Amino acid sequence: MKQLLLFMMIIMLTSCNSQIDLETLKFDTSISSIVNDSTKFAKDKNIDYGLVAYSTEDIDKFRYGNINISSFSMKDNAKNSLITYTSTLTFYVDNFKNNKLSGLIIKNENENESEGIKLLKHFKTKLGKPLLENHNDSDDFIQSAYLWDNKKNNQVVYITQHTEYFSEEKNRFISTEITILKSGMKLKPREDNNPENIKKILEENPNAFDVLEILKSRFY
Repeated sequence: MKQLLLFMMIIMLTSCNSQIDLETLKFDTSISSIVNDSTKFAKDKNIDYGLVAYSTEDIDKFRYGNINISSFSMKDNAKNSLITYTSTLTFYVDNFKNNKLSGLIIKNENENESEGIKLLKHFKTKLGKPLLENHNDSDDFIQSAYLWDNKKNNQVVYITQHTEYFSEEKNRFISTEITILKSGMKLKPREDNNPENIKKILEENPNAFDVLEILKSRFY
């Protein structure tokens, strides 16, 4: 019996250790060993911040600190609904050759709300008071946003939580999205933008394309 318990403990430890801790990943280092599995990760060019990225729905092998992140996908069963809620993980990289990490997004869509709540609590505990925050929390509805300019770790952290209703609003869960970006990042305007318009925008506001400033504007 003791041998069986020891064997089970070893299996559990091995399983935990095989997970990739997203908190330990470093900006500007290659994550090719993670994203080169094309059966798991899809390349994505049409995303925010003008960067390229890899995205996956197979996120069970990842965690953030000591918090597990579970794969989840659910189709709204309301009549004629086309909505599907899916947890995803996105890695921003400099390009698809070097695969140097620029940021990541954890999208936690899960009826098990504890994961998103634990993640938010983790960042609040670690980073302290946010630079900016908005929150409207009640028993039936949550609409919150938090922004940290974490210079110590050279990162900008933006977290949103809101209530999603499904099954004709009979059920609900908390949707959590965590964006972690390298400090100093700038939005890259689309190539088809008029250069004169870009010049005018920068003359009016030299920081117009700074990602931190763009995120700040979401709170006003």
